[in-house]
Amino acid sequence: MGDLSKRPLFVRLAAPTWGRWVLRRNRVTGRGLEKLTAIDGPFLVLCNHSHTLDPFFISALSPVHIRWVAGAYLFKLPFLRLLLHNLVGAISKQQGRSDMHMMRQITAAFKKGDVVGIFPEGTRTWDGEPMSFDSSLAKLIKFFKVPVVILNFEGLYAIKPRWTDHRRKGNAVLAFKSLLTVEEAKVMSIEELYEHLKKELGFSYRRWQRRVKARFIGKRSAEGIEKALYLCPSCMGGSTIIGKRRTVSCTACDLSYTLNEHERLENDAGGKALFEDIAAWRDWQRSYLNAHHPAFPDDEGVLFQTGDETRLRTITTGFSLRLEEDGMTLTTATQTYRFDFDRITSMIINAKNTLEFYCNGFLYRVRIAKHRSVLKYVELHQSHMAEEVAP
Repeated sequence: MGDLSKRPLFVRLAAPTWGRWVLRRNRVTGRGLEKLTAIDGPFLVLCNHSHTLDPFFISALSPVHIRWVAGAYLFKLPFLRLLLHNLVGAISKQQGRSDMHMMRQITAAFKKGDVVGIFPEGTRTWDGEPMSFDSSLAKLIKFFKVPVVILNFEGLYAIKPRWTDHRRKGNAVLAFKSLLTVEEAKVMSIEELYEHLKKELGFSYRRWQRRVKARFIGKRSAEGIEKALYLCPSCMGGSTIIGKRRTVSCTACDLSYTLNEHERLENDAGGKALFEDIAAWRDWQRSYLNAHHPAFPDDEGVLFQTGDETRLRTITTGFSLRLEEDGMTLTTATQTYRFDFDRITSMIINAKNTLEFYCNGFLYRVRIAKHRSVLKYVELHQSHMAEEVAP
């Protein structure tokens, strides 16, 4: 393999020390990853996205060094910029937007013989089910003309779901799923390649759990669920769901479920729960949100920033944020900002309950209080944009 994906000194030091520790602490093991050493030349690694530490888990388990594509917002933080750019050779990506700078960096990496890793979903799953990604990935693969390795994290979602701060005890596996050769990709149309990628990357925790019946044990496994569940299916209340220990309940009615060790919902009052799991609940609330546009109380804001590709400027740390049918209204002590959905070109959720979006060409970051849901803003925006492009 020659100099393929030569490991930087920092990675060579971190992998057998911190990397081994973080794998053991989260009970993550690998399966079939030795196949990576048999691939000639540079290649692309794709994987589903479940956990904040996904790239670190993969890098600690992989026998070859992988240069990860990471969200550009991470490069705006001085320490992370030093770590990602200088020490591990990460590649920055403007999430939710076309990014020619990223394309040039990946092209240069392949010319050097490097292995590049991408999480096509761009963001971590909220309920263990696949997140969507667009067909531009298939076009990129056609353009780069390198082999594509597809990996799947199995069970990692339940170790520490995106919406909680509490880790559970359980086992997860990083599995080698498939290899797509340059020749195989060449004979596929863009549509065929896109469907193939969706099938191979579309890991469903729900289907996997039904088959293996894995246990994930935690005394506070439901805490933080209000970040993912913003509507009550019993009283239709907005922002009334809370999680305490293993219980999911509503502050406005008597709904109360237990989240069991298999991530299934059990009715505390007896009988059958309205939904079997968090994913089913989320399917319902998205449909209800889109059809009925329910009212929500204002969310307490804790950070409002604007900026550009390299730096951020804080406007205020105290404000209120209101979700409306066609946009958001942010109110500070002295000013009101209106963000119409049809003027927002992209919206993503970053760490710590933070929305990052472009409106009228300007970058904004809005963070709300820890135990409120920013997800409702993104999902209503996605619904609005889908209606705009519908024939």
